[in-house]
Amino acid sequence: MKNNTTGIQSLPMPITQKAIRLASQFASEHNHPQKVEQIYLNTLAVLAVDDYLKLLDIETDLSQCDSWNPVVRLFANAADLYIKGLGKIECIPIRRVHQNTQNGNAIAAANLPEMCRVPTEARDERIGYIAVEIDEEEKEARLLGFYPTATTGELVLSDLYSLDDFLIHLEKIHESQVDLRQWLENIFTSDWQSVESIFDPQPETEPTEIENPVKSNLGNWLKNVAEAGWQKFEQGKQNLEDLIFPEDNPSFVFRGGGNSSTESVSHGLRSNINRFPEADVTRAKLIDLGMRLGSTTVALLVAIAQEDDRTLRVHVQLHPAIGDRYLPTNIKLSLISDTGENLHEVESTVQNLCILLNDFHVEPDESFSIRVALDDLSITENFVV
Repeated sequence: MKNNTTGIQSLPMPITQKAIRLASQFASEHNHPQKVEQIYLNTLAVLAVDDYLKLLDIETDLSQCDSWNPVVRLFANAADLYIKGLGKIECIPIRRVHQNTQNGNAIAAANLPEMCRVPTEARDERIGYIAVEIDEEEKEARLLGFYPTATTGELVLSDLYSLDDFLIHLEKIHESQVDLRQWLENIFTSDWQSVESIFDPQPETEPTEIENPVKSNLGNWLKNVAEAGWQKFEQGKQNLEDLIFPEDNPSFVFRGGGNSSTESVSHGLRSNINRFPEADVTRAKLIDLGMRLGSTTVALLVAIAQEDDRTLRVHVQLHPAIGDRYLPTNIKLSLISDTGENLHEVESTVQNLCILLNDFHVEPDESFSIRVALDDLSITENFVV
């Protein structure tokens, strides 16, 4: 059926008695008529979209939703629905108004409004928005369409995409996630490069030949004494700090022990370093901030270590790319949960050599995101285990 306002195919979903009872229960927690109506319609909209996704075998979890939290419902206009492993969508209810004719019969209003408002608290950390028409007389919820963002605070119904586009949108989000288990099998997408290729790229022209005037004494090597520039390999694995970031280059460090920090230079002295525990895999990716900073890029480094209980320990750092000594000021590095919650964030200050997150553990099938942001520009990398 074509909707006269949106011009796209909408989908009717029945409003069940169970949904009505639950919506009434949530609404009864409040006394203000406007809040009662808001919660009632929000709940019906969320349940309608939830039923739609269940028909498609797309897993949701209402327990992770603000709309199912009585404390949040008290203060916020929440109609969110969490899709497992992907994030939250917002279900925007639009009440269909019925008018009484002269003979007393009720008819539905001929047209929907041109647009609907998106609550301030729902304009960020959502992977999409679905407009839901609620017809209480007919006990029907009609899914009108979806839009991926709500930066203006409004959804123009004539601009909505179809529900087929919504499913394609979810598939693209899923495909954009990085599967960390594949890293352990040496499988990487093309844009995640080896650390060496980013921090020690091959020159485009023939390198200048330089002869080291210091001769290496292999006899001293057997005594665990080596000349500068020769880095030690731990047995079976490579110590990441020594291998990738030489001691005479203070701008690349690992810090272990689960402490987030920023690294900076003060009077030419280097901070004490606790090495990150040996990692099984380390990868780095160049993040292009050209839209904000001309030709400046930064390097996102992710290291993982397999734990005995099949969890992964993850370590994340952000560095200036080769050619730059310091990170841009006020750049933010954030750990985002699969529900869109900002779990941890660090921000660079003046003359930071790198910033890093607390080490964290992820279990099989868990997902998370790493966000690099500067002012209103942000780039997010999604991961799954």
